[in-house]
Amino acid sequence: MYRKLIVLAIYCLSACTGQVPADKQTPAMLTGGFNPHLTAAELKSLCERTLADVKAGFKVIEADRSPATLVSVIGAMDKNATKLESVYHTFHMQAVHPDADIRDTATACTEDIEDFLSSVALSRPYFDRVRAIEPTKLTKAEHFMVEEIIRSYKLAGVDKDEDTRARIRSLRRAITEIGNVFDKNIREDVRYVDATLEELDGLPADYLATRPANENGLIRISTDYPDTYPVFTYAHNDSLRARLRIASRSRGYPQNKEVLERLIAKRHELANILGFESFAALSMKSRMVDNPTAASDFLASISQALKAPVVREKRILLARLQQIDPQAKEVQAWQVAYLQNLLRQEAYALDSKMVRTYFTYDRVRDGIFRLTEDLFGVEIRPWQTDTWHESVETYEVVEAGQLIGRFYMDNHPRENKYKHAAHWTIRTGIKGSQIPLSALAQNFPKDLMEHAQVETFLHEFGHLVHNMFSGTQTWASIAGMSMERDFVEAPSQMLEEWIWDYDTIKTFAINATGEAIPKDLVAKMNKARHFGAAISTATQIYYARLSLDYYTKEPSSFGLDELMRELEISYSPYPPVEGTHFYANFGHLNGYSSNYYTYQWSLAIATDLFSRFKAEGMRNIDTAKDYRKRVLGAAGSKPAAEFVKDFLGRESTPDAYIKYLNSL
Repeated sequence: MYRKLIVLAIYCLSACTGQVPADKQTPAMLTGGFNPHLTAAELKSLCERTLADVKAGFKVIEADRSPATLVSVIGAMDKNATKLESVYHTFHMQAVHPDADIRDTATACTEDIEDFLSSVALSRPYFDRVRAIEPTKLTKAEHFMVEEIIRSYKLAGVDKDEDTRARIRSLRRAITEIGNVFDKNIREDVRYVDATLEELDGLPADYLATRPANENGLIRISTDYPDTYPVFTYAHNDSLRARLRIASRSRGYPQNKEVLERLIAKRHELANILGFESFAALSMKSRMVDNPTAASDFLASISQALKAPVVREKRILLARLQQIDPQAKEVQAWQVAYLQNLLRQEAYALDSKMVRTYFTYDRVRDGIFRLTEDLFGVEIRPWQTDTWHESVETYEVVEAGQLIGRFYMDNHPRENKYKHAAHWTIRTGIKGSQIPLSALAQNFPKDLMEHAQVETFLHEFGHLVHNMFSGTQTWASIAGMSMERDFVEAPSQMLEEWIWDYDTIKTFAINATGEAIPKDLVAKMNKARHFGAAISTATQIYYARLSLDYYTKEPSSFGLDELMRELEISYSPYPPVEGTHFYANFGHLNGYSSNYYTYQWSLAIATDLFSRFKAEGMRNIDTAKDYRKRVLGAAGSKPAAEFVKDFLGRESTPDAYIKYLNSL
């Protein structure tokens, strides 16, 4: 546990299960003290009491002079750290709770937690205790755990002098506080575009029915995903799409410009103190990719593979745009989704409006549950518990009569809620000790969903499944999603493949008249699936380069807008949009810092992992069982490359992904 939490403190990131018989499960194992109905004052008091208790416990551990063993050192630390899980949900509550006072209190609590974890990461007495553990008496996983803890402490700066360690802790506190402000500014800055009914021509009837005009005959469209996605895809009015793009990409500006500048500068200073030339170099040291040069080279290989496919797709899009506007010279960002939808209708006979009539939220949710149940032999059933909002859904996972995990799903948009889609680990599962607890925050409509939203749902649920099944380790430090952070997207990205499988989606893709989605329609969806993938991936490369370059360069050597435009021109498949400031609402610049490359890196691994399912069958229960055991169940007990090799029977390579990109 402490290794995972210390990694969080160092980088300022916003991590078969351990089955416990029902009659031996204690209240703490089941709830972890999670109470969404605490008042702000009560939450503040709980946070203060918990931290005081954990700090006192840590002092006892530091002062211990008994023989250094796993139980006396790491076991004691794990037990003490587990107390934090009664307030660890504050990382989640600051993003989703409807009460502003609760969100602010939760944010303050997370800052105090991370400050304490910084002090833990800089504790020489505890570091010396870990180093004193006799390695010859350890299992392979335990030896790996001890070595990783030692490495994490060194990376944190534990070997620096007292004044330097004090400065490191101060910087980390500042970084956490600045990052929270950055996230809050994005979360609370929702912008709007007013449109006439005529300007919304092309939108589905159900979309218009839920957005009545005001007394002036105008319909207000927000920058939240359920509003913007249909407009960019279906609205015929080019001006409306352009206005909405500018509004969406201007959120957080101008306030986040200065905030991000401070965040980058503080992180750079921290990296320099720790002996690294950049924050990117520091943050990648504990990842599979290891260093910025390797990340840059990987992104370059993806860019090279995309060159010809991007040119082809841009040529096709421009030709279609010129049928609408003969004077058009290039395709703009707000036109891409609209043109792609037209071409899917014309070239692939695929009507996206028809597709969405088969995907209602309730059936999609139940279908994803059923897929998980079928693949992994579990049951997902309702869990009766209190929540922070009436729209939050709660469930538990049961296997062979044993409760193995629980989760919350906060899946619909509301004011001041987190605007994207994410999974939070509220509690890590530990074998024989406690079950995992997860929370999803997403923003889907309550009725008809776009197929792309269904894919997003399955992606985030893949993270949740990972947490449910990764509690097979006895030691908290290597339990749960504690492996390298640039692997964690791979399982969820691989699971997206099932949303394109007819045998999977026919069970829940059912329209209002009760008809299942036709097989030929799914065939058309798959035929059209990869059209636009080159441009989409090139956009991801631009995001990854922005993330990498902001945290690789000397902060005083560039301006945020200038470097963003330079990278946009070099890597984005479409030209910059005047009046937009994407960096101000690119939340990953806080949470992922330099490491947005993770999505492409993990996708290459996911493509390789899926190759076995593709060969052995997507519904092959034995393959799924092996995947759960060797990949998800490995948790952080060994390097990610090793458990991927265990599943594939060979070293993983990006060859399959590169081959796919070349074929676009």
